[in-house]
Amino acid sequence: MLIPSGAVIFVNNDLTDNVRNYLVRQLRISDVVDGYVFDDRIAADADYKNKLAQLGLRIMVVRSYEELENRDLADVAIFVSHGLAAILKNNYGPHGQTYEVLDLTWGQLCIFQ
Repeated sequence: MLIPSGAVIFVNNDLTDNVRNYLVRQLRISDVVDGYVFDDRIAADADYKNKLAQLGLRIMVVRSYEELENRDLADVAIFVSHGLAAILKNNYGPHGQTYEVLDLTWGQLCIFQ
């Protein structure tokens, strides 16, 4: 059985519910949490991010980009606005790319095992 690649994806907190739900389906996100919950999980288990990767879980952290805590733990940071997804950070592939949300796929983020 193929285990999907795990990753921590940060997105801005002013998404509409429709866009957030679309990203969850399209990118096959395992869990959606806000920044405070993510910070609590990291504080409780410093190895949390590595465990996510080992289990192939994809977590989407919804938080304001003015909050800087644990931002370094994001594998991918996406700013979504007006139907476009700008890749601000990508540890596995190119950043600086912008895609239509409807066309954004896991492969475009280049996150593979």
